[in-house]
Amino acid sequence: MRSRPLAMRVLIRALVAWSWVALCARAAMDECSDEQERAQRCMPEFVNAAFNVTVVATNTCGAPPEEYCVQTGATGVTKSCHICDARDPRNHHSAVYLTDYNNQQDTTWWQSQTMLAGVQYPNAINLTLHLGKSFDITYVRLKFHTSRPESFAIYKRTSEAGPWVPYQYYSGSCEKTYRKPGRGFIRTGEDEQQALCTDDFSDISPLTGGNVAFSTLEGRPSAYNFDNSPVLQDWVTATDIRVTLNRLNTFGDEVFNDPKVLKSYYYAISDFAVGGRCKCNGHASECVKNSRGRLVCNCKHNTDGDDCNVCKPFYNDRPWRRSSADSSNDCLPCDCNGKSSECFFDAELYRASGHGGHCTNCADSTDGPNCERCLDHYHREAGGSRCLPCSCNTVGSESPQCDNRGVCACKPGVTGEKCDRCQSGFHSLTEAGCRPCSCSPSGSTQECDVNTGQCRCKDNVEGFSCDRCKLGFFNLDPSNPQGCTACFCFQHSSVCDSAEGFSVHAVRSSFSRDDEQWTGQQRDGSSVSVQWSPSGQEVSLISDDYFPMYFVAPEKFLGNQMLSYGQNLSLSFRVARRDTRLSAEDLVLEGAGLRVAVPLIAQGNAYPNENMQTYVFRLHDSTDYPWRPTISHPDFQKLLHNLTAIKIRGTYSEKSAGYLDDVSLVTARRAPGVPAHWVERCTCPQGYQGQHCEQCTLGYRRARPELGAFSPCEPCNCNGHSEACNPATGACDCRDNTAGLSCERCKDGFYGDATRGSSDCEPCPCPAGATCAVVPSTREVVCTNCPTGTTGKRCELCDDGFFGDPLGQSGPVRSCRACKCSDNIDPNAVGNCDRETGECLKCIYNTDGFFCDRCKDGFYGNAMAGSAADKCNACSCSAFGTVGRQTGCSQVTGQCECLPNVAERDCGACQPALLAACDCDLEGSRAAQCEDDGRCACARGFVGARCDTCEENFFYNRSAPGCQLCPSCYSLVRDKVNQQRQKLQDLQTLIDQLGSGHDTVSDQAFEDRLKEAEKAIMELLEEARASKDVDRGLLDRLSGINNTLTTQWNRLQGIRNTVDATGTQADRARHRVRDAEDLMDRARQELDKAKDAVGKVVSAVAPGTGDPNNMTLLAEEARTLADKHKMDADQIEKIAKDANDTSTKAHNLLLKTLEGESKTSQEIDELNKKYELAKNLEKQANKVQAEAEDAGNKAVKIFANLTSVPPVDTKALEDEASKIKKEASDLDKLIDKTEKEYNDLRDDLRGKEQEVRKLLEKGRSEQQTADQLLARADAAKALAEEAAKKGQSTFKEAESILEDLRDFDKRVNDNKTAAEDALKKIPAINATIMAANQKTKQAEAALGNAAADAREAKSKAEEAEKIAGNVQKGSAKTKEDAEKAFQDTNTLDNDVGDMMDQLDAAEQELLRKKAEADRDMMMAGMASENAKEAEDNARKAKSAVKTVLTTITVLLDQLGHIDKVDLSKLNQIDESLKRAKGKMGDSDLDRKLTELNDVARTQEDMINDYDRQIREIRADIANLNDIKNTLPEGCFNTPSLERP
Repeated sequence: MRSRPLAMRVLIRALVAWSWVALCARAAMDECSDEQERAQRCMPEFVNAAFNVTVVATNTCGAPPEEYCVQTGATGVTKSCHICDARDPRNHHSAVYLTDYNNQQDTTWWQSQTMLAGVQYPNAINLTLHLGKSFDITYVRLKFHTSRPESFAIYKRTSEAGPWVPYQYYSGSCEKTYRKPGRGFIRTGEDEQQALCTDDFSDISPLTGGNVAFSTLEGRPSAYNFDNSPVLQDWVTATDIRVTLNRLNTFGDEVFNDPKVLKSYYYAISDFAVGGRCKCNGHASECVKNSRGRLVCNCKHNTDGDDCNVCKPFYNDRPWRRSSADSSNDCLPCDCNGKSSECFFDAELYRASGHGGHCTNCADSTDGPNCERCLDHYHREAGGSRCLPCSCNTVGSESPQCDNRGVCACKPGVTGEKCDRCQSGFHSLTEAGCRPCSCSPSGSTQECDVNTGQCRCKDNVEGFSCDRCKLGFFNLDPSNPQGCTACFCFQHSSVCDSAEGFSVHAVRSSFSRDDEQWTGQQRDGSSVSVQWSPSGQEVSLISDDYFPMYFVAPEKFLGNQMLSYGQNLSLSFRVARRDTRLSAEDLVLEGAGLRVAVPLIAQGNAYPNENMQTYVFRLHDSTDYPWRPTISHPDFQKLLHNLTAIKIRGTYSEKSAGYLDDVSLVTARRAPGVPAHWVERCTCPQGYQGQHCEQCTLGYRRARPELGAFSPCEPCNCNGHSEACNPATGACDCRDNTAGLSCERCKDGFYGDATRGSSDCEPCPCPAGATCAVVPSTREVVCTNCPTGTTGKRCELCDDGFFGDPLGQSGPVRSCRACKCSDNIDPNAVGNCDRETGECLKCIYNTDGFFCDRCKDGFYGNAMAGSAADKCNACSCSAFGTVGRQTGCSQVTGQCECLPNVAERDCGACQPALLAACDCDLEGSRAAQCEDDGRCACARGFVGARCDTCEENFFYNRSAPGCQLCPSCYSLVRDKVNQQRQKLQDLQTLIDQLGSGHDTVSDQAFEDRLKEAEKAIMELLEEARASKDVDRGLLDRLSGINNTLTTQWNRLQGIRNTVDATGTQADRARHRVRDAEDLMDRARQELDKAKDAVGKVVSAVAPGTGDPNNMTLLAEEARTLADKHKMDADQIEKIAKDANDTSTKAHNLLLKTLEGESKTSQEIDELNKKYELAKNLEKQANKVQAEAEDAGNKAVKIFANLTSVPPVDTKALEDEASKIKKEASDLDKLIDKTEKEYNDLRDDLRGKEQEVRKLLEKGRSEQQTADQLLARADAAKALAEEAAKKGQSTFKEAESILEDLRDFDKRVNDNKTAAEDALKKIPAINATIMAANQKTKQAEAALGNAAADAREAKSKAEEAEKIAGNVQKGSAKTKEDAEKAFQDTNTLDNDVGDMMDQLDAAEQELLRKKAEADRDMMMAGMASENAKEAEDNARKAKSAVKTVLTTITVLLDQLGHIDKVDLSKLNQIDESLKRAKGKMGDSDLDRKLTELNDVARTQEDMINDYDRQIREIRADIANLNDIKNTLPEGCFNTPSLERP
């Protein structure tokens, strides 16, 4: 009866399960969306998930083959026995038969071993089914081939690595076997995931074919509300099913151990079915295999995952939910506004907004759950969707966030969209904002440097706050665009300030009564009158043409208007018509030889029209006030200082009119009133005085009086004979019998050296009224300016042109009287008459006789005639027509004595019809007949009486008839020769005038005329020299031509025709050279003739006297001049040397500055050229000095000859004097040339000054660069030092490792011994542990948290052990080498002490942690004595080998579970220890430490190299500073404005 109710229950359960399956099956037919494409729940089809899936069985019969018997259930009935053989396909019963197709006619089954093989409780057999994916399990059905087990259980798990969860227990002894009550059930509210135990299927019958069906939802209260029960949804989920067979059902006969009986008891199952659906949570209608062959859901509804258990990426707008009948719960996409494709589900956001999609990695710098806003510190792009960074300046902005326009909120004084700069008028951007600029409103632009606060000053202002004028400027004025006005001070001082006592004044013309003397002027300068209008109170000009007319200001606007500089000239002006065409010269200022003008509309003025307008012009030289031409500040002041005209253009077109009114010129005057601060008061240098330094102080005079107040002042040089001089003329107030501009000579009647500065001028030992002089060579006093007619050292002789015996040396005393020579002598000549007898010696005008009272032989006429032309004329008798070729004639008539048949006074013509033979050259004359005077008519190029000579500049060429014209280049020579001839002719005329003059001239007049003659001679010589230079240039050119021809000949040597042509040209050039030399010889001959003509002027001095005369004084003057030239040459030499020194200094300076700078080699080369030029100047100065000394010596010799030799050769004296003067002139020219070259050099050096300054600036820039390099070098040095410290730290670590290794070795030895002892105690330990385990479990409740603490302490100890193990692993290989390295690293103890202390502290901390762990372990061991003893022993064994290899650790872990002592393990431990020692022996720690030493040495070398580079850079900086200090402050050789 019992089996029927049981069968009914099984049937009911099956119906319930299949009804649920049918319900699910209907759902499987649905799709995931309906006809309207709306999402709906869908599920895969219901399947047998176990079909053909391999089951893993832990026990299967047949290996080895064994016999089994079929249980019949009847006693004494013979059992049918069979063989199970796994190797025999017909007789094997493997697990594959559990899930294959179940055929009732051909049953297959899985079978275990029999009870004879030990299959019975407590030995269990597991059958594990791996589904490969989560399934919603509906039922599990087993069909047994034998009787059903007495006890078995079904388990499931939800993941491959998850725990096994019991599904259902089946047992006839639930309490005994599974500790579960039998026939249990679940009440509502209880845990619905608990497994129940039932005995429904535990009967031994039927003996075969019994089914067991487990429904996963049977008896679960929420089964009918499954969609809303997450508990049951999880309950039915499984990835694996396991059936555990615990106990066989028997009849009890197994107790007899009959093999036959035992062989009849075994497990056998013919079918293992699992009904369910692939778990897809309602989001998929099928499962498919993925690329890796795994079964996964084909998810819909935007879900993802193997089980559709998550939303797809970017579909997280609401939480994932299982699909239900009411809602598909599909996943919705996130709203990221197109800025992201990634998001996550945000539960808080979902609760707050109903949308949980939180976007991530938003593009375009957006942020927010929906990328709907910009990131912090970003702003939205105008008109776009992107976000741009605010980029707010962290220092200048209030916060890093900007507004929607990208504008940041700035701190006070800060501006800019990003708050990155100071506002105008602020500086120094800091955390507090920008500070206001403290700039002077008068001297600055009200702006300052945003970094330093340095104010931006007006052009002429300086100072941090622009509160003071630059040097050379004064009157800080807010209305002055340049801030300050330049000091004028007549260019004598650059220091001035505002003068006190001056007030503003204006010179005005209002034309209220008349035209106030204003005039008009046309363009040609002619004056016109202006029209004054009484009604309009204005003046006007009216033009009839296009030419402009100007208003000209009266005198009150002119003169010294220097106090108007920088002030305004204003006027009112209008025109009659608007067709005004302005010009560049509408307002004109003139004065001091300067002229400036501006257009009427300049300086911001309006265009003129019919209405009266005011025009203002600032009288200033700034570029802001474009006066043209541009002149300098001093010139503008100079113009105003002597303002001569103010012109205002009045007319601008034809028949136009201009009207002028209210002219005002602002100036200043010394009077109370509004202060005129623009008036300067100069601080004058020494030698100057006055408000504007316009006067020289006492003891100073004008160096250039013609410049007036602009002339520099120089000290009065009175040679000690006066303390003052006239400031204007410079003349000293001489005393001590001195005279001259500088008291440089003795007063007339006195002699001595006045330049010594003492009372050295003594009275002359001469007659009254005479002066005297000292001969330098003999220091002899010689009287000069003797009384008329006297001369000599003491005026004891008659002067030249006088005769007598004033001292009676040759007879009675005869006063000196003028010689009577009938006015036929040259009063300027020397030696006109005998000084004793009065006989005339130098008659002129062709006269002769004692008194020059008759014509000399060969001349005729009246010697006493008043006119020189009427005196004696030359006979000029023809040599061919006179008797005996006489030259004389009748002194009265002039008739020559003629040959027969010869007529005329000069016998120069034949009587008619008696002409003689002409003898004309046939080739050179045009005809054989000659003229009446016997001269032939010459052809072109011929000259001479017979026409037998080539004309000048012609030459005779045999290859061509007649005289040929020389090439054109010789015309230049001819022109020069003609000029020389003209000069000679002029000289001859001058000499003839000297010889024919009959007026007596004074010595001064004689000297003047002589100087004129000398000047003419010098000019002639200069022309000759120039001609010589031209000839030399011609020679050079010809030589160049010759060289060119020679070069061409060499280049074209193989071509004969070219060679011949070149030779011909060379010959022609040589002929030209010879012709040029002939011309130069002729020029020299002409010069010799000139010298001879000069010599004729001088006559011999009377013998027997050595007294000085005018020529002596001329020689003295020549010597003085030579001395002066020598002094000038010395001065030039000094200047040249200074220039040389300056150039050398600049050269050396630049060499130092530009060393290594290839870019400036060109400047250095130029300076070298200047240096060579300075050397050449020095050589030329030396040459000038030598020539001056030679000239001086020659002058001394001349003077000695004049004073010591009685018969003086005056011709030679004059020649020497002329030569001296010529040399002196040459010296002057050479000096001028040298001075010019020096000035050029100085100008060049001035030009180079700017380059030097630029180089200095470059040097400063390089100094800054060097400072940066130095900073970088310091940083590199710091890095190197840090690297060295790291190297030292490495040494310390190596030392620590060495210590650990030593300790490790010691511990290894100790632990090995302890391990061996521990292993010997293992049997006892094992027994103790087994007993202790029970007691430990009993003590756990009492221990409470102590066990957890102990485990935590133990884990800390194990962590420490791992750290030590890592140290041991890193160091085990290097033990022996570390010991060697330790000896080398002992020397580093002093340097690494601090690090060792830290390591010691760390080691102490580790020991402390270990001690705490030990204490915790001890506390855990106090649970019981036996547990304590076991734990202590285990801990000792573990600590004994804790620093060895992991095999030792594994051994310690196994101590608590050892069943048998494995001696091989001990051998392995021993071998591990040996290997550890061997590895330490084979370590390369020594090599590593050596490498560390090498690295340290390399770093030390790098530090030394950095130090060396730093020293070199600092030396370069010092060198640049020296160069900067050496450079001058101003231009080279620039004269100072303020001379001392």
